[in-house]
Amino acid sequence: MVSLHEGRARATLNGAWAYRLEEEEASGVELGYHRRDLDTSSWPRMELPTNWYLTEVGDFFGAIWFRWTFEVPRELRGERLFLRFGAVDYVADVWLNGEHLGSHEGMFNAFEFDVTDRLDLDGTNVVAVRDAAPRDPTEYVQVDVSENPLSTPYRTHQARAIGQIKGHMIDAMHRPGSMTSFRSDGNSGGIWDSVDLIARPAVYVDRVGVFTKIVQKRDWLGDRRDAPDGTALVSVEVTVHNTTGRATETDLRLTVTPHTFDGAEPTERTRRVVLPSGWSTLTVVVTVPDARLWWTWDQGEPNLYRAVIAVHEDSVEQVFGIKELVREEGTGQWYLNGRRVFLRGMRYISSQWMSEASEEAWTDDLRQMVAMQINAVRIGSHVEKDGFYAACDELGLLVWQVFPLHYCVSDEDDLIERASDMIRDLGLMLRNHACLGMWSVFKEPEVYLLADKPNNYHRLCPALKHALASVDPSRWIHLGDYREGVLNLMIGYCWDGDTDLHGVDLPPQIVEFGAGSIPSRASLEAFIPPDKLWPPDWDTWEYFGFFYNLAFGYAKVQMTETLDELIDAYQRYEALVVKEQVEYLRQRKYRPVASMFHYYWRDPCPIMGSGLLDYYRRPYRVYEALRAAYSRVLISLEREVEPYVLGRDKVYERGTTFAAKVWVTNDHLDAIEGEASWEIVRLESHHVEEGARVATTFPADGAEPVDRIEWLIPMAAPVGSYRVNMVATDATGTVLSSNFTDLVVV
Repeated sequence: MVSLHEGRARATLNGAWAYRLEEEEASGVELGYHRRDLDTSSWPRMELPTNWYLTEVGDFFGAIWFRWTFEVPRELRGERLFLRFGAVDYVADVWLNGEHLGSHEGMFNAFEFDVTDRLDLDGTNVVAVRDAAPRDPTEYVQVDVSENPLSTPYRTHQARAIGQIKGHMIDAMHRPGSMTSFRSDGNSGGIWDSVDLIARPAVYVDRVGVFTKIVQKRDWLGDRRDAPDGTALVSVEVTVHNTTGRATETDLRLTVTPHTFDGAEPTERTRRVVLPSGWSTLTVVVTVPDARLWWTWDQGEPNLYRAVIAVHEDSVEQVFGIKELVREEGTGQWYLNGRRVFLRGMRYISSQWMSEASEEAWTDDLRQMVAMQINAVRIGSHVEKDGFYAACDELGLLVWQVFPLHYCVSDEDDLIERASDMIRDLGLMLRNHACLGMWSVFKEPEVYLLADKPNNYHRLCPALKHALASVDPSRWIHLGDYREGVLNLMIGYCWDGDTDLHGVDLPPQIVEFGAGSIPSRASLEAFIPPDKLWPPDWDTWEYFGFFYNLAFGYAKVQMTETLDELIDAYQRYEALVVKEQVEYLRQRKYRPVASMFHYYWRDPCPIMGSGLLDYYRRPYRVYEALRAAYSRVLISLEREVEPYVLGRDKVYERGTTFAAKVWVTNDHLDAIEGEASWEIVRLESHHVEEGARVATTFPADGAEPVDRIEWLIPMAAPVGSYRVNMVATDATGTVLSSNFTDLVVV
């Protein structure tokens, strides 16, 4: 169970732990690795926290023993003391002074042991941890029988039924081994988050759940409609642990004060309670007058409050926001605090090895996202450190959190039980974050290339939804992609690049769109061996995420004479097809598209991926393309052609008509008086063939065509490249958006 630890007195146990790999021939327990008096002077040291992949151990599958000695600081004595592990991947067995404390399974959820009566307060204590992160025993089956130069182990393989609950960290497209028979390579095992000795009083707050409600009231004397009355109800569910062994009568106090703004008086409530021995859960409620709501940064201010919960001699703090996010049934549209909101999103994963995640890195990433007009982030099939969510709280970025299940997972009863326990922990960990908007219990439960597939959508997913709702009943819980109005749209990547989009029935939620590419030569040279780089060793390239079938079959990039030419060609295609996906989706804002999440911000490991940035934070060409297309005002073109294909050359014969609509999408809350202009320019001579200017109003929070182009291409028109330049300006002439679409006349 997840317990509050922030703000507690503590002693860190991070540092250079002694470690030893467990041999297959004999277990560490048999060899006495858990014994208090074991001599480990010859053992090597590993600086914790870390994922062991990032150390000299490398990509090891199995169990590693860790040992640490410490003394209890004098200032912590007299308190209840807990040995806390922030995260251990994957199964941890823990001993203290030779006594087995217990076991824990999971890659992301914290766990702890009450060691008050097991510590030697006057001597040296020894912690021993057996961290087991073995290769999952599932069978990987070859499913690729197409014509390509890949050898059998490097063709696409499918797991039959994974038993570990690790999401992206064990099986996904963009990770070491990718879609090959080696697709679980890049082991994320390790004690990758902080280890601490935590002090709490004898009666302490174990955890809290903060639930807010924007209060509405019917106007009985006026229009008789419900409307917000300006107040908010803050209901705090407090779980208290009384370890005294006797009933204790005391006060339970709640104080709510502004955290990110000034001016409001504290709101307080005190309740007299009797706490029985053991755990008890109580509710304390305050009404906040003149409530300041939490908004995404583009809708208002991300106002945050601080709740101080005190009981007996203990006191804890919890930052929260007052907000309501509702998914409208039928349309799938999102309403934040009663206002419809469109999500310009980004999928994010900080690293394949989560110990690399740092406040500096994610703060820089999130600030860049805000500068790119992104207002929502989807955490797909993994869990970031808590500080990441706190940063989203403060910056006003809405988070769609996916539980760490990606695809190819067992639907056996045992896995359902274990996953249910973990998802309850995840709910307890994140439910108080203002940024958290909605959940998914599984990334892609039905993406499975074998005929006999686990029935995850109808067995595992409903059970997980029930477990999660038991601790977070207020948010929308989604079962899995491709259901409930959710779609992944990856033109030229997982979708054929020649897909006719007019034949695609778009749902409201596009939780992945984008394409793949090749990073810069400098980045490739950092992880592809020189003798495998050029000409490409296709097995090696496939291992590192090139995906031969997708690149040459779906994207249809052309093989080139040099590596630099291939990088340029693939990056140009990715930039164009992503730009046009954004345009197409934003033209359909609220008709029916409600959210769109690019896949994704940064490659999480050295790979040929789909990020705007590669693992080394060098930008792909698509970075600038998406930044321009995500502007809050976007002018764009919709050609009148059948079929409607993205990412390809737009070829027109002389004597035919080029016809298109000019759209303006306005994500601002107010209408904008302005002008839309366009011109068709021959690139070689810069001669303007056609053009127009239209004074118009860009509708508030909407998307509409503002003009139509109809150019009869003269028979005498020179063959070659042409460009449709488009500009949207406000009434003062300030450019709000500039864009272009290239044509080829033959």
